[in-house]
Amino acid sequence: MDRPLRGDSERRGPEDGAAALAERLQAIRPQLLDSYRQALVEQGNPLGTNPEAWQTCHEQAEHVVADCLATLRHGGESPFDAGLVLKTRRLGGARISQGIAPIHSVRAGSLLFQVTMDHLSRICADRPGSERHLIQALLGLQSSIIRRLEQGAIGHDLFLLDVVRDAAQQGRNSMAREIHDRIGGAASVALRQLELYELSQQPDSRLTALKQAIRETQHITRDLVTELRNRADTTRSLQVALSSFVTAMALDKTTVEIRVEDPGDHMPPGLADDLYLMLRECLRNAFAHASATRIDIAVVIEDGLIRASVHDNGIGFDPERRRGHGLASMVERARLLGGQLEINSSPGEGTVVDLIAPIDKENRARHE
Repeated sequence: MDRPLRGDSERRGPEDGAAALAERLQAIRPQLLDSYRQALVEQGNPLGTNPEAWQTCHEQAEHVVADCLATLRHGGESPFDAGLVLKTRRLGGARISQGIAPIHSVRAGSLLFQVTMDHLSRICADRPGSERHLIQALLGLQSSIIRRLEQGAIGHDLFLLDVVRDAAQQGRNSMAREIHDRIGGAASVALRQLELYELSQQPDSRLTALKQAIRETQHITRDLVTELRNRADTTRSLQVALSSFVTAMALDKTTVEIRVEDPGDHMPPGLADDLYLMLRECLRNAFAHASATRIDIAVVIEDGLIRASVHDNGIGFDPERRRGHGLASMVERARLLGGQLEINSSPGEGTVVDLIAPIDKENRARHE
């Protein structure tokens, strides 16, 4: 006797169920994104009300939904390609020029998760048995949103760091112009008048010495102007950027001391970017988890090495048991710099993060 044919739902394995859920999500994708924008507008979020901002926000949402679909169809976390990382990072900086604060991106990400979850829940309600794949889809959705928010935050902070550098450079350029126009111009006029006066006088060693002194003043002036225009002043920019981040956090109960020393200004700007991101992550962890009342940051550049440390007097933790994305990112950045990151902490004893990295010719060339 022939065995009865199994029902369609019985023949489908878990992968088939996930794929079916993915196809249904793909089919309602336009409605989902329309609902997302409507929710943004109702919330008063400029990422929905500003047409230019919505265009890029819509593109990011498309990528997030695509990641969710890939998770359902293939399982696991979808890769985040380098081109998209850079684009998302640049977008984080562009939001500043649009007058959109980072908090709006965070709220938009949370809203996208909620809207997509609502649509997925309705799909599962219409397709019995597919709800077991809902968690898989939501994990992929959450991971994609978090990664984009992280890259956007990095772009925002690097943009601010560039603004600080540009402002400092503009100040030096202004000083260079004043030195060139006032001191350099006055020295040139004085030398010309002295040469004209010398034509009507007998040779005099005092006049020759005076001319030489004026020429030396001209050389010094040119050297000063050149140094002012070319000097990166990364040290000052790094300290200002870190101080700005601390101020933006508006924490009344935590004292933060920041010291950056680089007498020869040997640190290339690109290397300062990496260092800033790592120190900012240390600050963020301390603010979020340590309950510290004091945080000390020290950066010293000497003998071809960067030595940086962040010390807080907070509650501490066990580094072996806590390995989040932030810590992993810092360790990876230190490795790429050819350096070493060491985290010392224990419950109740505060936390010390130490970084040592070389500033060799190869490192300079890679970051300049």
